[in-house]
Order: sequence, then structure tokens, then C-alpha cells
Amino acid sequence: MSKQTVNTLVGAVVVVIGLFAIVISHRGGPTEDTTGYTLIAEFGAVDGVTVGTKVLLAGIVIGDVAEISYDESEQRAKLDFTVENGIKIPLDSVALIVTDGLLGNKYIKIQPGGDEEMMKGGDIFEYVQDSISFEEILEKVILNAEQQRKKEEEKKQDKPKPNQASVGGSGTPQGAANIRNISNGALSK
Repeated sequence: MSKQTVNTLVGAVVVVIGLFAIVISHRGGPTEDTTGYTLIAEFGAVDGVTVGTKVLLAGIVIGDVAEISYDESEQRAKLDFTVENGIKIPLDSVALIVTDGLLGNKYIKIQPGGDEEMMKGGDIFEYVQDSISFEEILEKVILNAEQQRKKEEEKKQDKPKPNQASVGGSGTPQGAANIRNISNGALSK
């Protein structure tokens, strides 16, 4: 074999491996064949939630977000998520979007209710809690601190200065006039 033939074969192998890697990366890697039923929740904000976001019940992964869409009639974000067969969720349960730690990933937390009737495929959660962004919390803390600072400044401006003494009718401080009256035997208020 000539050197040119070897280089051509090596180049062809590299191209085939590269194409294979591209195909695998676009598929998203190995997929699980999950069977389950679909539940729907509509939120005002789903910041940080993507297709594949985990759904947890009692801290255990029971499914994941299958589709995110926008409901124009309700003007809300609509999440369809798949829940494993065999997992029963009471009808009055709450779907919450929460963060794992301060800056962690978002996930859907199902807080079970007490209803005896269970949700079925296609049911919509009546109670939800939107995603809360870190920026919103920080903004509220800053605004609250600013309001507190303004209140303290107003209180300082309203207080009389400690070296000011009120003056009686004769031009002497009232405290001195009262001391004179006490020393003369007459109590004055």
C-alpha cells in the first residue's frame, strides 16, 4: 500500500467517525422508553424549565417535562409532563416550579393533596406555583432595605437634638425654675 492510500483510508475513517458523532449528538444520546400518563400544568412563568426537566414527588423522580407551549387564550405557559404508570397523584395536588439550592437547576415538585380522587391522563393541575427568579428576590431585598433606610432617616429628622432644652417663660430653662421652686418648699409641675 502506498502512503497516499493509507492517508485516504485514515481520512475516510475520521470522516465516518465524525458523522457518527454528529448523529449521536443530535439524537440527544440514549433515550429511555418511558411509559406513563401525561398531566398538564399552566404557569405564569416557567423560567429555567426545559423539556426533560425532572418531575419529583416526595423527592423521587416520577417523570419529566415532555413539552412546553404557550396557551394564547390563557396567556400562560403550558407544561405537559409524563408521570410513570402506577404513581397516583390526588386531584387537589399542587405543581410547583422550584430550584435545587440557591442557584441550582429547576424542577417540578408535586405536593400531594388530600383528595381521594386521583388525577388521570390529560388532567390539568388546578393549583400551581410559578418559577421564582433569583433576580426578583434580590430586587425585593434591595427595595426593602432602601425603604427601611428612608424610614430611619425620617425618624432621625423628627427627633429633637439632645442638647436642646426647653425654655421657661422667664428665659431660664424649665428644669432650673423647678429646682428653685422645690428649694423654696413649693412643688411646681
